[in-house]
Amino acid sequence: MKSVKLNDIVEKLDFYMDGWKLYYNKRTGKFVEIQEEYLRVAEELDEEDIVGYRDWEQEVIKEAIDIIENWDDYIKLLDKYEVDEYRIMENFCYSIEDERLSNKLCNAISGRGAFRRFKDAIIRYNLEDSWYSYKHKALCEVAKDWCEANDIPFVEE
Repeated sequence: MKSVKLNDIVEKLDFYMDGWKLYYNKRTGKFVEIQEEYLRVAEELDEEDIVGYRDWEQEVIKEAIDIIENWDDYIKLLDKYEVDEYRIMENFCYSIEDERLSNKLCNAISGRGAFRRFKDAIIRYNLEDSWYSYKHKALCEVAKDWCEANDIPFVEE
């Protein structure tokens, strides 16, 4: 099995979009991003049934069919709920040595709108660089754990 770069996984985890699934192809060592709707289409169609779709859709549906027909070649990447970015934000808040500032950040992430308030707070308190560095390290740990759980060799950069 080919090695994967942790930064490639981190990038995928960091920009995960609703309605999409991410898979790692063990044969090719590449990631496949596919909309859930095309996976549903692929479950119902064979490759010869996709003629009525646009060319680019046909390519996507072929990828989806490959995933379904060769399921053992693919490993699903963690989704945003499994990554739990809220927990990463919370841990960041507690990692701030200035207790007053830490409390302000903890207050910012409580209740509805936590992500927006957190973003505003890290900008207000000039913590953007610290946050993105912290988040990157946390996502690297998530990526390592995923690789180890799936016996995927990885390289750190």
